[in-house]
Amino acid sequence: MITFILLSFIFAGWQQPDSNSQPRVSTTGTAYLSCTAWTGKDWTSPAARSSRTPQIESPMGFRAYAEVKVAVNDGSCENTTTVFVSKGIGQQFKIVYTKKPSDRNGNGVRLIGWSPNGEKLLAEINLWDYESDSGYDHVALVYDIPNNVAKEFHPDNALTRHFGSNCDYELSVEGWKTNQEAIIKVSKSPETEEYEQHSCVKEPQRFVFDLQKETVRAESQGH
Repeated sequence: MITFILLSFIFAGWQQPDSNSQPRVSTTGTAYLSCTAWTGKDWTSPAARSSRTPQIESPMGFRAYAEVKVAVNDGSCENTTTVFVSKGIGQQFKIVYTKKPSDRNGNGVRLIGWSPNGEKLLAEINLWDYESDSGYDHVALVYDIPNNVAKEFHPDNALTRHFGSNCDYELSVEGWKTNQEAIIKVSKSPETEEYEQHSCVKEPQRFVFDLQKETVRAESQGH
């Protein structure tokens, strides 16, 4: 009961007058699946639930989907995100990536698509903590079928070198540029009273993120 009261207090703190700052968590989508949701008046009671993405197929015939499961333990929410891949019609789906609640107890996934050559899957992993107002982190996930490797990429490191350390922004993974590059979008961070913000992004900007060098360049600069 104490945990539930604490969660209710924290969730209520997420509510902001600006509609753009409303909580993103939902009870249906895999990107921000939550055990509770804001109804417009109050928060629903915590409840276990799960959500699954549609399957997406590559030009090579590979298929993938992702699933997020939310468990409730003593009133606390814990998410587990799993990505499944099948190497062809009639082939079983196998787990290629898992994000456990021990990393961040709030996590979700958005499948973006297959690389132009159909051999790599791109997804965005969203991370947050139910017990704080620290905001969201966004990680690029690439699963390489030929090498059977799933790897997380953190464009924030490259963007910090580009903008400097004293810059607030929010990134999202948009799609593929080439078989070795992804497009990321950088937008102004949602307003918050939790800390003093220093936004250096007024309008959305798109960058090309090199997956091998882990560097960024403005999309308009071409190759």
